[in-house]
Amino acid sequence: MSTAREFKRFRGVAAAIVLGASVCIIACQARAAESTTQPADPPADTQPFIPDNISEAAIELTHRQKAALSAVRDGKDYRESAFFMMLARVEELVDAKAASEEYSSLESPAVGHLTKYPNRYRAQKLRIGMRVFSMREFVSGAEGWDACTDWPRGKKVWYMSGWHVSENGKGSKNLVAYSLVDPTELLGKPSSVKSDGEKFYNNPGKLLKLAAVYYKTFRHKTIDSTASNPRFMDYPLVLAYHLESSSPTRPKDLPTTSFSFVDYILVPIILLALALFVVRRQSKRAKNTPIGSGRAGNVKYTPLRNVEKDDLPPDERNEEPVDQALVDAVKAFENKSKESDGTDDKS
Repeated sequence: MSTAREFKRFRGVAAAIVLGASVCIIACQARAAESTTQPADPPADTQPFIPDNISEAAIELTHRQKAALSAVRDGKDYRESAFFMMLARVEELVDAKAASEEYSSLESPAVGHLTKYPNRYRAQKLRIGMRVFSMREFVSGAEGWDACTDWPRGKKVWYMSGWHVSENGKGSKNLVAYSLVDPTELLGKPSSVKSDGEKFYNNPGKLLKLAAVYYKTFRHKTIDSTASNPRFMDYPLVLAYHLESSSPTRPKDLPTTSFSFVDYILVPIILLALALFVVRRQSKRAKNTPIGSGRAGNVKYTPLRNVEKDDLPPDERNEEPVDQALVDAVKAFENKSKESDGTDDKS
């Protein structure tokens, strides 16, 4: 019996211990849940995802677009996933009126800054002047351009290469632009066309103004790439969403003037002949002018003596005293001349 009683007593103590442990565990979990749902300090605000290689003035981008741009590496091939995403994003900015109004307010950095500090301008709107040397139309899904989800089959984009033109009109740095606006009408008739459809424009090229989003810098072979050691250069690449012609337009109410053979050759010849005629006439007139007339080229003779006294009576002339030795010499000469002639003045 004692054994049975001890067993019952042990079972009651074990049950009490288990029950107490369960209560403690439940209390600890409740306290932990309470501390988690109601912290003493409020949580910090969630910061937006901004990669280090995107400009602070970048256009509005989705998280997916930012993530794709964060993987962009300058100096590499540009046809990557981020490139086609940005083409689709920049296409949303195509609005001729809005872009024209904001054009003057856009930043216009030197092209050297674009290649030296690409992270400072990536995905930012820029104002760019460009002389276009060549242009080619690409259609997604056709030869030379593969279709993808962000840029599906049938979408068009226009490739333009040329020089970046600064605000003072000078340009010597290479620039590549992919335009979401057709530049054919602004560029006009090309000087030549290759078999693949690329159009070329004579030097110095067609001058355009671009509102564009800067994408990246990529490295490409220069023109002498056929050499054994081809040179490579860094080219800034922009995505244009607005184009304007920078050539001044003539008002419609003013007549147009065309210059021809008459303007460039005949008119200068006539002016030159007229000038020669006037010069020869003046020279001939100067030669025929009598001496002493006082005209240019004929100096009037002025005697050394005072000719104004020649018309006065001898007694009114103010004779200068004469050297007596000179007078005696003259008289001696006269007497000697008379003796040699055999004349005598005593008759």
